[in-house]
Amino acid sequence: MNRMKKDSGTVKKIAVLTLLSVTVITACSTGSTIENELDTLSDFSLDRIDRLLETGDNLRALPLIFSRDRSGDGSEGRYDQAIDGLNAEWNAARSDGDWRKSLVYLRSFRILGEEKNTDGITETDLFLEGVYEFLDAESTGAAAALIQSELNIDDIDPEIRTDLAARFEESGHRTVVAELLGVEQPGSPGMGSLVDGTITVWVNRGIKLVGNVGVPDRGIGSGFFIDPKGYLLTNYHVIESEVDPSYQGYSRLYVKVDDASGERIPAKVIGWDRNLDLALLKTEMDVPYVFSFSTEDTPDLGARVNAIGSPGGLTRTLTAGTVSAYARSIQPMVGSLQIDVPINPGNSGGPLLNEAGEVIGVIFAGVQSYEGINFAIPGPYVKRLTPSLYVGGQIDLPWLGLSAWDAVGRIEVTYVVPGSPAADAGLRPGDLIKTIDGFHFLSIRAVQEYFLSRAPATLTSVVWDRGGEITEGIAALGVRPEIPLKAALTRDAREHLLTPLFGFTVERISGSGLHQNYRIVSVLPGSVADEAGFTAGDSFSLRKWIHDEEYDVVAIQLVLKGRKAGFLESAIQIASYLDVNTVF
Repeated sequence: MNRMKKDSGTVKKIAVLTLLSVTVITACSTGSTIENELDTLSDFSLDRIDRLLETGDNLRALPLIFSRDRSGDGSEGRYDQAIDGLNAEWNAARSDGDWRKSLVYLRSFRILGEEKNTDGITETDLFLEGVYEFLDAESTGAAAALIQSELNIDDIDPEIRTDLAARFEESGHRTVVAELLGVEQPGSPGMGSLVDGTITVWVNRGIKLVGNVGVPDRGIGSGFFIDPKGYLLTNYHVIESEVDPSYQGYSRLYVKVDDASGERIPAKVIGWDRNLDLALLKTEMDVPYVFSFSTEDTPDLGARVNAIGSPGGLTRTLTAGTVSAYARSIQPMVGSLQIDVPINPGNSGGPLLNEAGEVIGVIFAGVQSYEGINFAIPGPYVKRLTPSLYVGGQIDLPWLGLSAWDAVGRIEVTYVVPGSPAADAGLRPGDLIKTIDGFHFLSIRAVQEYFLSRAPATLTSVVWDRGGEITEGIAALGVRPEIPLKAALTRDAREHLLTPLFGFTVERISGSGLHQNYRIVSVLPGSVADEAGFTAGDSFSLRKWIHDEEYDVVAIQLVLKGRKAGFLESAIQIASYLDVNTVF
């Protein structure tokens, strides 16, 4: 797949993958050998449970207790000990007024059937606490996003709705005010106001050498205000050098209002998320216009949309187009909105607007080789992450710790990371996920979207089908690694990663040392292996495993004896990004 014109690094990454994906092997490289298979995916011992309970990690202990009880090993009263610990943590969170921690415990109690411990407090109560906390901190953009992403307006007391509407009206959040008052949504304020609410994001990285000549190294993107206190959204990749600990060079962040004044105003990064490519900035300036998010989850196919940004550094540029497609698998998780709005380098981070002037997405990329194929982060995802961006730092997204495959409306587990929440719950490759928290999901993307509404540590129930036997387990969501399968490389045998990366399962038939021989057991439709012509029953010798750490690409070199080729030997190399979008 051709990747997008986010930045020059992405283009180089594509070139690396293309080079590694050639069928005929013409060069060699040092690489890792296949390791021995791990005996277990998780430690279910009583010693581990006791260590977790002693350190107050009750939420992580409970899945292990459930797994032991399900298998008949028993946990000798440790469930009651964990519940007592959770009650103490819940009371402490309520005493501290910590609505986020309280939400984790509330949802976890519900999964356990222990709602009696929550004193009748509801999720609506806790989210309203969060709204007022943000409002008191003058973070109205976070408060507005929290209302739109997490609250049902009808569940809010009418007096509270009136009070909130008055406070949001002062900060320019027109759409939220209309929602709270139950009146017709406002029309577009006019393109002049919308353009005024966008800025150019400049990252000055000093001087770089091109040949023997020093040239300015500048990153240019766009952003838009969501708060009268100077908070604005942009893309993570625009400001990456400001927060990436591996970057050791010079980096200074500014925003620029227009070309006429030429004034550069210092800004700072508040929060960011690499997975969805979002960042929240703060600058000290008078905000001319505050954008509102649309109430619609998905715009109509073919709907007219507008984008505002700074292509090539040309500030305040308006372009128009239509919505082309939904849920494109472009980012490491969830889906992207495809649009034909003209997009160029410098547009990244700008708002995608409907005809009412409301934000329905954030521009982040375009396919460089094709005109009119561009992408935006859908508005619902942006709204859901915005409150966490205000908290500051890198967002911790949750995960179960597995890779799966969409199998005709079913979600089949293809890989479980050893020691992950999924492993602690008892999940194994080949399991078919039936429900998560009682909900039936038809796709991996739908599960990823659901988990955006959950915080790490929250208990989650999972029901799966293993060979016709239905099993239920409990998982305590973990923190998603920056590149999940890169983390798995340090925990597991390489042969186990062949499925999530390339889409085929194997059994070892012979070999030792540098050369291992395998038989292909199954091939996932549409996977890298399927497109390379692999079929069940083929055998191969794995000669080399190449991990390009700079671009997070893995390639394998093998000698294949394919059935379709009469079992004649052929040298093949296939490659895959580590950042596959089948992980949750």
